[in-house]
Amino acid sequence: MQQISLKMSVDEVQALLELVDNQLFRMKFIDPKIPGHKHNPERLQLATTAVNRLKESFRSAKGIKARVVA
Repeated sequence: MQQISLKMSVDEVQALLELVDNQLFRMKFIDPKIPGHKHNPERLQLATTAVNRLKESFRSAKGIKARVVA
């Protein structure tokens, strides 16, 4: 998979994160209820991974430490 690097301000990441988090929610819970929806688990997994990476980058930039789940 090809990778890219992108520089964004913390405010830009926060704004983008709000949008993609809402879109991911729609993909998980709303779209499957629409008639004719085609389930694509690979795309959903990629989207979830991307959103989680974006959240981690945002938290890191804000100095928020990751939660340790036992």
